Amino acid sequence: MDDIATPHETYFRESFSRREVALDFLRAQLPPGLLAELELDSLRIAKDSYVSKELRASFSDLVYRVRQAGGELSVYLLFEHKSVPEYWTLLQLHRYIGAEGEQYRKQHPQARTLPPVYPMVIYHGKRAWKAPAAFHDIIAPLPAALAPFVPSFTYHLVDLSERTDAEIKGTVLSRLVQLALRWIYSDTPSERLRDLLALIERIEDRETAVEILESLLRYYVQGTGCLDEPEVRQLLQQTSTGDPVMQTFIDRYIEQGREQGREQGREQGREQGRQQGEAAMLLRLIERKFGTPSEAVRARIVGADAETLLLWSERILTAESVEAVLH
Repeated sequence: MDDIATPHETYFRESFSRREVALDFLRAQLPPGLLAELELDSLRIAKDSYVSKELRASFSDLVYRVRQAGGELSVYLLFEHKSVPEYWTLLQLHRYIGAEGEQYRKQHPQARTLPPVYPMVIYHGKRAWKAPAAFHDIIAPLPAALAPFVPSFTYHLVDLSERTDAEIKGTVLSRLVQLALRWIYSDTPSERLRDLLALIERIEDRETAVEILESLLRYYVQGTGCLDEPEVRQLLQQTSTGDPVMQTFIDRYIEQGREQGREQGREQGREQGRQQGEAAMLLRLIERKFGTPSEAVRARIVGADAETLLLWSERILTAESVEAVLH
């Protein structure tokens, strides 16, 4: 993406770019009649980059292509990560579909037809999704005589925020991803993360489990805004698994935190040392220019921050009294 991705967009891309997650999700979400028309095992994630910069700023798009009789079906997963639903989603989808047609035409110059597109919107915001559901709903006025000349389509909405936890279906992996999105705005993120860690324990492929764990931890620290690294490390220690692969990652994650803490401590120590040196130098200058400073002046200088010490050190060059330096 050209713009800096939000934690929600990053997690969505990392998760739904996994073929096993996409396959399980689509099996659970697509209508039975449509599933019967598809060879879902042929699914691949398209790498085409045709979405305009202004759209990328608001959406994180993924396009899946699946074989069907007579061509390919492109399935859009359009992720709405805002807490406020996007009213103009249909207009943006219309532009996406047109761009997909142009891309297909360039790749298949001999073609005289386009593959169908099935738009999906995944939403997990705080507020109810009330955006228009059909393209004709955003066109007004629309006399009956004009209706045939206006595009007419809708989209498949997967509103994770409206579903109960029990209604989130799928294998452990895809269910974990959906629950992570659904719970990101929870008032108890630490408890929710604990539940997600329990699900990770059920992922059979341990290398996959480690990748999912790493992505999840990053998402919940950055995405919730109220979980910090020390809390996460403590939670990992409390729910630590005996699995060698997972334990290696957890140990590395915790040790990384300890090293970050040590480095912060060293930096704080260096900063404190610099401030003490600057304070001592200023006191010597005051003593030489104005005589021995009082205990009150000494206390003010020793307790000052680096920026204030720098300001006072500049003032002493022209000041006529200690009061003029510290005013």
